Amino acid sequence: MSSGKTLAFHSYKGGTGKTTLISNLAALYAMEGRKVCLVDFDLYAPSLGMYFRKKPNAYINSLLSGELDRPGGEIDASSMIMDVSSELGLKGKLLLCLASPSKEDISEIEFQHDQKWQLKAIRRFQSFKNQLFEEYGIDCLLLDTSPGIRYWSINALAMANQLFLVMKTSDMDIEGSKKMVNDIYEVLTKYGKSHYYIVLNKIPDISNSNGLWGEMTELTWAEELQKDIGTQVVGSVPCFCDIQFSRHEFLYAVKNPDHPFSKKTADLAKRIKALC
Repeated sequence: MSSGKTLAFHSYKGGTGKTTLISNLAALYAMEGRKVCLVDFDLYAPSLGMYFRKKPNAYINSLLSGELDRPGGEIDASSMIMDVSSELGLKGKLLLCLASPSKEDISEIEFQHDQKWQLKAIRRFQSFKNQLFEEYGIDCLLLDTSPGIRYWSINALAMANQLFLVMKTSDMDIEGSKKMVNDIYEVLTKYGKSHYYIVLNKIPDISNSNGLWGEMTELTWAEELQKDIGTQVVGSVPCFCDIQFSRHEFLYAVKNPDHPFSKKTADLAKRIKALC
């Protein structure tokens, strides 16, 4: 993976395991020695703060609203950035930027601002993005976006170099993802520099299988979707019940590297790195 890349992870609907996946990928890259920033850009239903059990001094909402603006057009993002590298024992850096879970802040971001405010907010985030690469020296920026076709999720996709559509294998997810690809992804990739790929997650019927049947099931799903949607399936992760129903699953890739989920996610991380 070359430096200076922004990767956005998106889904048609919630419940795909996108946040768990992107968190583990970020940790894996930081374990390799890379400097990574993981941003919760799901402004409508943020969950990274709960996943990492962290509360910053300032949320990304403060950045978008201009509360972190300084004279001369500068942005002071220091109160918003959290470094969790040391406590996780990572070789590199893992920085977190979280969105506010407050219902008032969520309501405000969704309903109470006009287009002029939104455009200013996008410019502020672009400035912050540049600051992360130039001043903080990060190698890659990972954006955990809102599911579906919404204002902030589309803008997050537009700011990324690579788009990863995380999906399950249900008919609803497949059909919804196909429509979203036609309506949004094709336009973004046609007029921008980004590329999009599919990541299959929570594939059924192979959570207890590590043999030929499991591999064939994954391959079949991948081949069918590549033909159906028209883009590469970069990787697939089975549904592991012990993780899905865990009360607090947390960074298996770091805490339990020998778990099959950790190994599958590490393989996915390598494939993504090869694309970028």
